[in-house]
Amino acid sequence: MKADSANLICLACYQDRLASVCENADGYKLFEIRDKKFYPAGLLSLPSKDPMDRTSAILACGVTVFLCGAICNQTRERLEEGGVTVLPWLTGSQDKILNGFLNNSLDELVMPGA
Repeated sequence: MKADSANLICLACYQDRLASVCENADGYKLFEIRDKKFYPAGLLSLPSKDPMDRTSAILACGVTVFLCGAICNQTRERLEEGGVTVLPWLTGSQDKILNGFLNNSLDELVMPGA
């Protein structure tokens, strides 16, 4: 997916890295993409550990792209049904993931075995 002015992307993070498992993320960080640059757009408050509560929060804030590590099928399907493009099985630091997204080089950041 190409970055453009209409993207609000969400990273399922554990500290400053993408969480290995989406459902174990300690924060969902939001970034707006404008003019081939990313800008922090906030931290999504995680309502609970329940994946459906988290999915509802992502859908409610207008995320268009969700970048994550491993993700359960039910969570992925619900996000995609809500119009969110899910790019799973990624690994790396927040900066590497954002730069990979901007440069269309996320294939270099795919988890081993995915």
